[in-house]
Amino acid sequence: MLTGVGGHWPFLLLLLIPLLWLAAFVYWIVAIVEVAQTPGWQFRAAGSDKTVWVLIVVLLQIIGALIWLFAKRSAVLDAARSIPPPPPGWYPEPGLGSLRWWDGVRWSDARHFPPPSV
Repeated sequence: MLTGVGGHWPFLLLLLIPLLWLAAFVYWIVAIVEVAQTPGWQFRAAGSDKTVWVLIVVLLQIIGALIWLFAKRSAVLDAARSIPPPPPGWYPEPGLGSLRWWDGVRWSDARHFPPPSV
């Protein structure tokens, strides 16, 4: 018999189990969001596939989230730091037909609109 907890042991156990379940459920949701929001190129840079990891975390639930945490998360997140950003320059802006200036860190508001073709 446990000493120091007296007759409160069953009550503490009944309180602890739902709290652990809730914490696991919340972490599972956080892991789904993290995997879904991480760009696919980071997974490829880490030698993996985003779709596979989304399926693992969603289908295996907390077990999948823990596998993600311990097996691949750090490698995928570190991949963002291993690939240098593109050099500064003018880059096409999708759908607008204009060029936008990339300063090497972030996009500026400077745009170049080429003359209309005749």
